[in-house]
Amino acid sequence: MMCWTRGCGCPWETGAWPAIRAWWDGGQGVDVFEYHADDPDQMVFTNRVRSASCHLHDDAVRPGAWVDVRTEFGPRCVIWSLNGASVFADHRGVGHAWRAHLVVGLAVSAGRYHPSPEPGTTEMSFEVGSLAVRRPSGGGRTAYARPL
Repeated sequence: MMCWTRGCGCPWETGAWPAIRAWWDGGQGVDVFEYHADDPDQMVFTNRVRSASCHLHDDAVRPGAWVDVRTEFGPRCVIWSLNGASVFADHRGVGHAWRAHLVVGLAVSAGRYHPSPEPGTTEMSFEVGSLAVRRPSGGGRTAYARPL
């Protein structure tokens, strides 16, 4: 399965916690990405199915920036790309029987892991320009299982 997000806007507001996740049954999820404005040049990619993660620092990632993220969910390797360049391959994968629901969300940090919003913040926004999910036809092995 592949997930493309074309044009995700990184929020300006401290405390904003946008994420796109492929989520199933508690800890069986993969974070397409998480972003926190207090780490302005960082995106976090996490495979919670088989314990792998990357905290990517990139000049393209910053408050107010638009980025494209692609995630390829292979049985032996999940591969993340940012703005067309492969940036992380976990070499762990999600297995052959994995499935998930796609969740697009904007949470608000309570201050435990990241700062809560500034006093007086009344609005936060997060926009996804487009989102596509594709599954390989035939139900067999995918081309997306190749490690980098």
